[in-house]
Amino acid sequence: MPPAGPASWPGRLAAAPVIELFPGWVLGSGQAANLITRLRKGIWRLLRSPFEVEWLEGLRVVLYPGNEICRSIFVTGRYEPNEFLWLERVLKPGMTFVDVGANLGLYALFASRRVSETGRVIAIEPSRREMDRLRTNIERNSLRNVSLLPVALSDQAAEVDLSVAVASHAGHNTLGSFGYNTQLERRETVQALSLDEVIESAKLQRVDVIKMDIEGSELAALRGASGTLTQYHPTLLMELSDRALKHQGATSADVRSLLADHGYEVSVFDSSSGLPLPLTPKNYFDSENVIAVPRGAKAW
Repeated sequence: MPPAGPASWPGRLAAAPVIELFPGWVLGSGQAANLITRLRKGIWRLLRSPFEVEWLEGLRVVLYPGNEICRSIFVTGRYEPNEFLWLERVLKPGMTFVDVGANLGLYALFASRRVSETGRVIAIEPSRREMDRLRTNIERNSLRNVSLLPVALSDQAAEVDLSVAVASHAGHNTLGSFGYNTQLERRETVQALSLDEVIESAKLQRVDVIKMDIEGSELAALRGASGTLTQYHPTLLMELSDRALKHQGATSADVRSLLADHGYEVSVFDSSSGLPLPLTPKNYFDSENVIAVPRGAKAW
C-alpha cells in the first residue's frame, strides 16, 4: 500500500476528477474518447501496485490496478457521474447517509464530505477484501463521521454465504449467483442483519438518503427496512438488475411494488439528458440506477 501523502507518479497521471452530467454513462464510457484517455488506458494496463489519486471534494482514493471501477476513475475521472451530481445537490450538512454495499467507499467518502462533521455516514460492506479497502480510504482521509459495518443486509438476522468475485469485478459480490459471467475468488460466511436493526443499533435520529447496490439482495434488504422507510422516509438511490435479482428469487417488479406500498415514486436517469425522469415500467431492468422518493417529493 502506498504511503499517505502526495500522489505517486501513477496518481499524477490520472484524469482530473469530473462531476457533471454524462447522458447514457455506463462503466467503460469515455475510456476511448480521445488520444489522452486511450493513452491512460494503456498506462493502466501496465500498473501493478495500488496508488493514490486526488478525487472529488478534495478526497484521496487508493486505486487498485485491474479493478474496473478504479480504471474508470484513472482514465476518465468519472464514476457514475449522473448519480454523484445528483448527490451533490441532495446531500446537505447534518444529514445521515447510509451506503449499503459500500465497496471501496466512493459513495461513503463523498457523502462524508457533503454531510460535514454535523452529519453521519453508515457504510455497510460484508466482503473482507472490500472492507479493508474501504477502511483504508476512510483512514487516509481522516473521516470521523463514518461508521463501518462488516455485515450484509437481508430481511432477518442470519449467517449467509457471500460469493466474492475476483478483484477486477469486486462490484459483483453477491449473496446469490453472479448475474454476469464472473469468476469466483472465494466464499465467505458473513452475518446478515436487517436495516431496521442497524438503524436502531446506531441510535440514529434521522435517515435521509440510502444508497443500495447489493447485486440482487435489494428486495430482501428493503423488506428488512420497513420500519426505516415508514419512520424516516429516506430517499433511495439503488440499482435495479433483474439479471441479479432472479438469482435470489426476486424481480424488479417486486422491488417496485414494495416501494409503491411504502408510498414511493421512482425515477430513472434519462439516457438522453442524464437527469432523473419518472420511470417507465418495463419487464426487465439491466443494472440501472433509480431514485425512489416519498410520493410528492422531488427527485431533483
